Amino acid sequence: MKSNLSDNSGFTLIEIIVTLTVTAILSVMLVQFMGTSLSRSAEPIVSIQEGMTLQSIFESMHADYKQLLLTHDTPLVTFKARVEAGLYGTYTITDSKYILFDGNHVEVPCNTSDCRILKVTISIGDHSLTSLFAR
Repeated sequence: MKSNLSDNSGFTLIEIIVTLTVTAILSVMLVQFMGTSLSRSAEPIVSIQEGMTLQSIFESMHADYKQLLLTHDTPLVTFKARVEAGLYGTYTITDSKYILFDGNHVEVPCNTSDCRILKVTISIGDHSLTSLFAR
């Protein structure tokens, strides 16, 4: 009895090489896509952290200013010195000046000794926040 074995029972060398090549190309594409996504996935989290830190600093500033209003004769002067000294954390001061508003409700610099509004703008990273402190 002769057994009838077929020679078509496996893969050819060409089929294996083509399969490996296609798999390698698809793997490279997947790694490039995932690498870009993973490297940029932290950007939104860092942005939120900077925004929350900035908000926290301003909350500390507002609380301290409320206390200064009750305890100091010149709360704006004392508060401005504290802001510029960096007492409330690590931030960049973009603006810290006395202002007033003219008859057209336009902001103008206050050059007198009786300034009643302090404009403070601080920034962290790409975020900035402005607040007006009045007495």
